[in-house]
Amino acid sequence: MKNRIIRTAVLLAALLLQFGPAQRLRAFSFSPNLCVLAFVGVCLFCNSAEAVAVGGIYGLIIDGAAGRGFGVNLLLYMYLAVGVKLTVSEKINNSPALMAGCVWLFTALYYLAYGLLSLAVPRGDVAVGRWLLTAFAAATFNLALSLPLFWAALKLRKGGDKA
Repeated sequence: MKNRIIRTAVLLAALLLQFGPAQRLRAFSFSPNLCVLAFVGVCLFCNSAEAVAVGGIYGLIIDGAAGRGFGVNLLLYMYLAVGVKLTVSEKINNSPALMAGCVWLFTALYYLAYGLLSLAVPRGDVAVGRWLLTAFAAATFNLALSLPLFWAALKLRKGGDKA
């Protein structure tokens, strides 16, 4: 129960920061996607069914907060959860660098899938070059932010095991 409360708090904090102060945190007009970063981090530490359920709910909340059409982020976050759970192993969960690499990969995939969906919509306003650049810039931003966070989380988890 305590772990679910912590996961929920992390996801809600990321959501509030993403649509608040994080929009001002920019480098070369790109900003990190804290929601994807937090979600991939949470998926690394929960079971598959829970990850998919949380992805659907979190995607709907993000759709509502962003003011876009409902369903796009719902699907993307559910597929993101499936992808994370299919590729993640115990070896990755014990390495902050590999977990941060997963964040980079799945952030890039999120943006690429979002761009492809936007192209499929008639009169989409996403330029191909722009969403490719955004995918890799946001993924690199998330990698840089997630590495120290995963390192600290792993240290806390190992410290909790010793106590």
